[in-house]
Amino acid sequence: MTTRASGSYGLGMETRLDIRRLDPHDDGQMQRFHEIGWRAEKEDDRPWSGFFTLTELTAFMREQAADRRVVGYCAFDGDQMVGAGALLLPQLDNLEKAFGFIHVEPELRGRGTGGALVEVVAQAARDDGRRLLMVDADVNYAERETAGVLRFAAAHGFSEVLDEVVRVLRLPVSQDRLDRLAGESAPRHEGYTLETYVDRLPRAYLRSYVHLRNQLMIDAPSGDVDFEASAVTAEILEEKLELSVRMGRTTFITVAVRDGEVVAHSDLSLPAGETYGWQLGTLVHRVHRGHRLGMATKVTNLRAVQRSHPDVVTVQTGNAETNQWMIAINVALGFEPVGVAVELKRHL
Repeated sequence: MTTRASGSYGLGMETRLDIRRLDPHDDGQMQRFHEIGWRAEKEDDRPWSGFFTLTELTAFMREQAADRRVVGYCAFDGDQMVGAGALLLPQLDNLEKAFGFIHVEPELRGRGTGGALVEVVAQAARDDGRRLLMVDADVNYAERETAGVLRFAAAHGFSEVLDEVVRVLRLPVSQDRLDRLAGESAPRHEGYTLETYVDRLPRAYLRSYVHLRNQLMIDAPSGDVDFEASAVTAEILEEKLELSVRMGRTTFITVAVRDGEVVAHSDLSLPAGETYGWQLGTLVHRVHRGHRLGMATKVTNLRAVQRSHPDVVTVQTGNAETNQWMIAINVALGFEPVGVAVELKRHL
């Protein structure tokens, strides 16, 4: 598929912008696609902004999973790729929604490339029967009301849904702090066992673990957008965990178990060769809340990461400003705010 957009930009010269489907099996295209995304996210004084490593992105784009389909789009000015976009389409649940990603390098902005990519991605989502397109934008605190990316989003029909505070934890967390937090929570969760696994879980836990993970979509704050629970199965979860390994990630999964069932979990992912980690989901089953299992699983997981990966020096997380329970846990652990991730929507 090739979609064409034309405009006048640069030094006053007429330029034809070609937007083409990404060929994820073309190593050269993938490298440039990643470079654009990396620079778009990490620069503008936002080194904390999250993005895939090249290994992660290549595997993610090449290997489609049962629960999602991803299509990449490249904007070309002649032979040069100048913009990168992607469209993620859920395949099992929330089928009226699509998730978009638009990237243009800092010095190439203001020429219409981002706007052209937005319209191509929006049309592709509409053609697939989706009614809502959602995107994220990371901004520094000082630019929360003035960031150019938010003006750009508003100009292209997006409105704000939710703010997530982005926080970074510097490792190692002292053993004294971890011991104190673990000691404070331990009396509240007697009868539960805490177990940590790397990359894979015992089969006996898969069903209850995936059920818990599927609830995150409806338990996490989502502003004025309603989500339904994910519909991932134990078999699909196993495939996703294997894909994560092929993406070069090491994933630490700490679970709280009661009567042979996973009732709480906290997961943390480490990209290969990097010194940072990503805090993934942390969730406690509704029936088992009030036992400090959120704190207990996070502390146990951090201990495991620090023991086996002393080279990792930061962990990053994000929480909706309304999620005071999880924010309190993160503040107690030592996470410090660095910016805001703004979730945006556009009706199609």
